[in-house]
Amino acid sequence: MTILNPAVRNSRKGSRCSVRPAHLKSAAELGAHKPHGTRMRYMAGCKCMLCRAANSSYETGRAALRRQGLVNGIISAKRAQAHLVKLSKMGIGRRAVHAASGVNKSIIRLIRKGTRTHIRKNTERRILAVTISAARPHTVISAARVWALIKKLLKSGFSKRALAMRLGYKNSLQLNENRVIAKNAVKVFRFYKLIMQGGE
Repeated sequence: MTILNPAVRNSRKGSRCSVRPAHLKSAAELGAHKPHGTRMRYMAGCKCMLCRAANSSYETGRAALRRQGLVNGIISAKRAQAHLVKLSKMGIGRRAVHAASGVNKSIIRLIRKGTRTHIRKNTERRILAVTISAARPHTVISAARVWALIKKLLKSGFSKRALAMRLGYKNSLQLNENRVIAKNAVKVFRFYKLIMQGGE
């Protein structure tokens, strides 16, 4: 068994674990000349009463933001990835997601592929907010969810004729059982949300 010199072992460990680029200054260097009573000076190692108070105030503020869900921290990309896959199956690609969310197309592609495993919370929020409404009006999508909602509406007491009229058709539901265009799907989704969930 070969025993490494401690200096070599520590050197290897350091090169493997370091995540800060060599050209970036450490917190100690950045905060060394900051005034007392600032968090940066606390991060530099000062534990005087003023610096500890500044750090405590910062942490209290962060905790309050976390409770409100406003901290833009780094989280798993799994939920965003699953939503992108779901949107893709409905005919909504990364260009449409980009247009609706403002998230960079290359980032959307990496998240969907599973290459990017962690993202900012705000990125997830913007992606999850994208719905079928982001699809182009004549994009053809699966009708499965559309008909699932129609069946729920029928069970709630609507007749097919009444439902058709509320959706803008004359006498019958003019919807294919397998595929529909996005604008017709949106009609059903919005009507269902308005009637069954009290939304707009």
